Amino acid sequence: MKKNIALSLILFGAFILGGCSLYGGTSNNTSTPIAVPTQGSNMVNIQNFTFNPGTLTVKKGTTVTWTNNDPAQHQIKSATFNSGQLSKGQSFSFTFSDAGTFDYSCAIHPSMLGKIIVE
Repeated sequence: MKKNIALSLILFGAFILGGCSLYGGTSNNTSTPIAVPTQGSNMVNIQNFTFNPGTLTVKKGTTVTWTNNDPAQHQIKSATFNSGQLSKGQSFSFTFSDAGTFDYSCAIHPSMLGKIIVE
């Protein structure tokens, strides 16, 4: 009887520990994740018909890169720069050599607004 209880406890403990290892953060998922550009201090993500961040402050001489992560095309346009049409996954970069405030929008979707402040 004592052996049966001991054996049951050992099996129960092994089951619990085995179950915990399944949820311990290790994944057997072999699918490839979708690559999404990492947003840094000079990156603007275009997604869900918005610029993120909407306002970005950078130092003079900084190159800012916009990446379109929407299925729709976008075109970043200001008085100073124009990206041309960007399809999903495409990027546009511009180097800001002068201080000032640079308002921009999407030429295709005018309600999409953004601003670069160059110090």
